[in-house]
This record gives sequence, C-alpha cells and structure tokens, in this order.
Amino acid sequence: MPANQKRHAEGLSSLINEAYRTLQDPLKRAQYLLLQHGIDVEDESSKLSGGELLMEVMEAREAVEEAENEEDLSLLKAENGERIAESVGVLDLAFASGEWEAAAREAIRLRYWKNIEESIQGWEKGKGGGAIHH
Repeated sequence: MPANQKRHAEGLSSLINEAYRTLQDPLKRAQYLLLQHGIDVEDESSKLSGGELLMEVMEAREAVEEAENEEDLSLLKAENGERIAESVGVLDLAFASGEWEAAAREAIRLRYWKNIEESIQGWEKGKGGGAIHH
C-alpha cells in the first residue's frame, strides 16, 4: 500500500475510533448530539443554575473528600452510579422526544456526576478525590 493511502487509512481509523468512544460514553454522546442542534454544553457558561442541584453536587464532592476508607468510597461510588444512571435515563427520554433544552440541562447535570465519578476514582486516603472540574 502506498504511503499516502496508508496515512489516509490511519486517519480514517482514528476518526472511527474517536466516533466509537463518543458513542460509547453517555456524556460525550449527549454533548455531540446537542452540538448537532446548536447547543454547546461544554461552553463555560453552561454551569449549574439550580440551587438544589448545586447543593447536591457540593455535598457529594464533600463526601468524597471526607471518605476515610474503601468502604466509604464503595458507598459513594454506588450512590453516584445511581445518579449517573438516572441522568442517562432522563437524557434518553429527552432526546427521544426532541426536548433539546431539557437534554442540555441534564447533560450539564451528568457532567457534574461524571466529575464526581472521576474524583472517586482518583481518591486516596487523606487526600480526598482531588479537584473537581466543571
């Protein structure tokens, strides 16, 4: 195979792999679908607006920071897994019914839960889960 065809094939393979990763991850998938409808939830202005949700996120973050052992962490992981599953379910319904603004709000929620998940995965005793990114 000539070098230019090989480079082209490698480029296409890379695009296919990235598309697969996007479709496989509920947050990336939601962000992509919303972007196709002109809604960029990765924009810095896409932050939490509901006080109740903000409190819930702050409490979850604090719980990760205060976890003292693997058992604490296991419980937090299960709770957060439920929040992620609920958000994915809400997103599925919003997309199925074409409710793009509702999907955008839920994608923002999911982004926070995924950040909590990353904090849990990065947890080390005495250090908490590290910084949370929005």
